[in-house]
Amino acid sequence: MSETAAGKTGVVLLLAVVAFAALMDGLDGSIVNVALPEMSGHFGTDAGTIAWVAVTYYVVLAGLLILFARIAKNGMIKKIFLIGLIVFTVSSFFCGISVNLQMLLISRLVQGVGAAMMGAAAPIVCVKYLPASNLGLGMGVITLGSSLGFALGPVVGGLITDLISWHWIFLINVPLGLVVIPLLMKAIPKDGGYSGSVDVTGAVLLFSAMLCGILALERIPYSEDSTLVTLSAVVSVASLAAFIAVEIRKKDPLLNLRIFRHWKFNAVLIAYTQGSIVYMGLLYLLPFYMVVCMGFSFSETGMFILISPLLTLLLCVPISRWSDRTERRAFAVASSSFMTAGCLIMALFSSQSMVLPLVATLVCMGLMWALCGGPVASRIIENVKDESREMGSSVMHAFINLGCTIGTALFAMLFTIGSGSGNISITNLPPDVFIDGFILAAAAGTLLAAVAIVLSFIVKEPKRSVS
Repeated sequence: MSETAAGKTGVVLLLAVVAFAALMDGLDGSIVNVALPEMSGHFGTDAGTIAWVAVTYYVVLAGLLILFARIAKNGMIKKIFLIGLIVFTVSSFFCGISVNLQMLLISRLVQGVGAAMMGAAAPIVCVKYLPASNLGLGMGVITLGSSLGFALGPVVGGLITDLISWHWIFLINVPLGLVVIPLLMKAIPKDGGYSGSVDVTGAVLLFSAMLCGILALERIPYSEDSTLVTLSAVVSVASLAAFIAVEIRKKDPLLNLRIFRHWKFNAVLIAYTQGSIVYMGLLYLLPFYMVVCMGFSFSETGMFILISPLLTLLLCVPISRWSDRTERRAFAVASSSFMTAGCLIMALFSSQSMVLPLVATLVCMGLMWALCGGPVASRIIENVKDESREMGSSVMHAFINLGCTIGTALFAMLFTIGSGSGNISITNLPPDVFIDGFILAAAAGTLLAAVAIVLSFIVKEPKRSVS
């Protein structure tokens, strides 16, 4: 391989660093979700407001990821990865010492910047420094690290929230960051010369379109915010239109829009994003469901949430390697099918507050991501046209985080409409009122996931011979 860490040991170390960075991201995501009910009670906030603890992080991550990917691709992979890791670690500390919701949201915003830098560099590292025959493995290792973080997060987060305070769920990232920084310095090859320009205008317009669009979506149920919703929607659409107009004319755009001319790429990318939307939407509401309707403690909630990422953790690498030896469409269809089944189970049986449907849903979610992480991510990159695979991987990563943002905001919005809870703290809702909102969100998730099955099925690709 050219431009790689020399030898098998160097490749293993490189994969370990990528997985470790993904672990930190996954750990942060799952710890936060488990602690959201406690944060809601602590700050006295409703479902929509407390959702911004998650939304702020993901919208910054999605909005800036392509910008940092372009900078990394132009010759600053190692620098972007390293600075991102440092920013993520420092901002985690400030999240942990936050004394009010405003400080927490600002710290989460900065944390999202660091995560965007790491998220932009990690898949490019795999695409650039791994042989093509190991592409699925590289993407699977990223999924492995993220899944390990998601697996540890619910248990660790539940215990910390029950025994100490939610503030400590962020501080755990600090020692992890200090361990990874020297490993990253050694594992990733030194950057070459930087070439190209940075499309700051395009980055600002894209971020504005995402942020204002998410804000409009989440505030729809609140009648007092109708003016804000309208203004945010208008700014979002105008920013997106301006972004397209600017990017078409740019010689070196932030994003080569020709990548979206090919329907196969669009179909697999949209299906992947829909899976992310539904998965994260359920992951946002399930901890509240277990606390409010099933009477679980935060520790018990964490133990149950563990089921999903643990399955992904155990299966993602062997499934990814399997997909490297055959066509990937069956994996994509199966992934969307499991997500559809998980939402449908909750829509039909959540009112009974039984353990078995809950476990079945969590199993479906775990299988969905095990089938999606390596095979479907690689499928997206393999359908990239008119753009390098490095940028294709970053577009894919941006859309998955956009899906996380939309999923959290969408399910919070649907829950608020279905429950009629308005500005009432979500932890103070009676179980029957909570169920009304939860069923509406789960039903919408079922429809979204079902559409992803169709999009996954219609894209065919030839079988590959065993390497």
